[in-house]
Amino acid sequence: MFRHWALAALVAASSLAVADENKFDNPKPLPDDVSLPLPCGGEMVFRYVYVLANGPLDDREINLGYPFSEGEAGYKQSFISGYRRDYINGQFTLNDLAEDWRKTLAPLLPKSGAGNPLKPMLYFVGKYEVTARQYAQVMGQAQSLASGEPAPACEADDAMAGRLPKVMLSHFEAERFAAVYSAWLMKYHRDLLPVSGRGTSAEDGGLGFVRLPTEVEWEYAARGGQAVSRQELEGRLFPRHREGSDEDAPLADYAVFSQVAGGTGQGARLLPIGTRLPNPIGLFDVIGNAAEMVQESFQLVSAGRRQGTYGGFVVKGGNYLEGEMTLFTGMRREYPLFAADGTEQRNETTGFRVALGALAAPRSRYSELFAQWQKEGRLASLTDAIDDAQDPTKRLDGIIAASVDPRLQAELGLVNEELKRNVSLIAKQREEAAGNLIQSSALVAETINNYNIRLTNLRTTRDKALAMKDQASADLIGSAIDNGRSALDGAVAIYIDNLATGTRYTDAVIQAQFQRVKEELGRKPVLGKSLVARATLFVTHVGNYRKQQRADPEVILKELLAQSGKKQ
Repeated sequence: MFRHWALAALVAASSLAVADENKFDNPKPLPDDVSLPLPCGGEMVFRYVYVLANGPLDDREINLGYPFSEGEAGYKQSFISGYRRDYINGQFTLNDLAEDWRKTLAPLLPKSGAGNPLKPMLYFVGKYEVTARQYAQVMGQAQSLASGEPAPACEADDAMAGRLPKVMLSHFEAERFAAVYSAWLMKYHRDLLPVSGRGTSAEDGGLGFVRLPTEVEWEYAARGGQAVSRQELEGRLFPRHREGSDEDAPLADYAVFSQVAGGTGQGARLLPIGTRLPNPIGLFDVIGNAAEMVQESFQLVSAGRRQGTYGGFVVKGGNYLEGEMTLFTGMRREYPLFAADGTEQRNETTGFRVALGALAAPRSRYSELFAQWQKEGRLASLTDAIDDAQDPTKRLDGIIAASVDPRLQAELGLVNEELKRNVSLIAKQREEAAGNLIQSSALVAETINNYNIRLTNLRTTRDKALAMKDQASADLIGSAIDNGRSALDGAVAIYIDNLATGTRYTDAVIQAQFQRVKEELGRKPVLGKSLVARATLFVTHVGNYRKQQRADPEVILKELLAQSGKKQ
């Protein structure tokens, strides 16, 4: 009793108290928030996450968990955190969203079209953990939705304790909340929900609904999603940039956890949503405060993949009783569905946030999915040297179809499926390699420019030495100039070798990876703009090399240095 009274007193005295009711649901508004209504005038605020992809069947490879070193804090639990490879994509395009959401997000998303073959595939995650107030508002509608009776009257609720994350609920109750909220939205605000593929019939299956996020959705968003670089995405903690400093801000600015050494929980409390700073895409409390349930069952990780045994449910992010050294963005734990006495498992440290989902294959997307599926595993996707019509995997399809021997058809079918599976794996690896080639070539071009600046400065210094009749210094500088010119010529040769390598990838792969590289480089505050310009010229040079099968080093050097002059 004392604990609850003390917490209520703390919350009531907090400077976070506000008169505007929406502040309960969105205490830290951001200009690109999107939201859906809640019963009794509330709102559920979401943040957008996107993956650049060819479409719904495409995805992005990412790493989850964390690769602990022996002796590092958390090493003994690393088999639980499960460092592994996984894949992420979104379910919605910009056109799938309601008008208000489109207006908010359209200016912020990468444009697709000519030169940009990839489009942003979106998903949406709750900005905050679901609060006690929101939970009560939604679950108060359950009886009305089931029976058709009038909904109960909304009770005035200005208690700040309602802004605490909802804890002491089971995984079943969290899923029940999502089901009731989905039913309420579909009944009263159907037109505001996103619709995958924009199918028009109720049977299409594309209408969005509320659910728990999957573990990969949760962790990709918690790490910073599209807003951070690949290197930052795989860090132990999401980046916490602060103005005027190269070092991250303290985790305490972003997370609620025990400040007592060792994480004993002494003095630690669950706090209202939004009391700390958001992660790079605007999510609050992804680390600490209430730990968060996700949708799927727990699986251990073996040799970098999910192991085939299913256990309890997954809880992410750690809670307010944790010590700072135990927390990391990929943190996960396994909780049982049922307590020892047979009741549904509940505790004071675990809550949840919601996401928006839809069918992965609504009927309105069948044609698009089928077309993408047909392209998967085709050798023609690996090189321009093979015409699509002459693709051996397609020819094998024809042979199988023409065969009258069922056993031969079955055997050839297995061979062809294995062939296409391996081609798909190779295609993913080649896409990654093409992106790395573009990025590294931009750095080589930057190096060439730096070499040229150094040579120019050396020549100026030598001319001054000669004017002063200092032959010894002039000879020494002349030797440095010779070495510098040799290094410059070597860098140009590497750049041209990269052009030849670039032609081994299809133009479609080069263009798609160039779009991803542009987005990645655009996040670099210092060199980003320069490197994007270098990458753009490299892709142009690859196109020219593809046509001419050669490149003149002097012409390449002149164009690289002319580009540098334009930037200066």
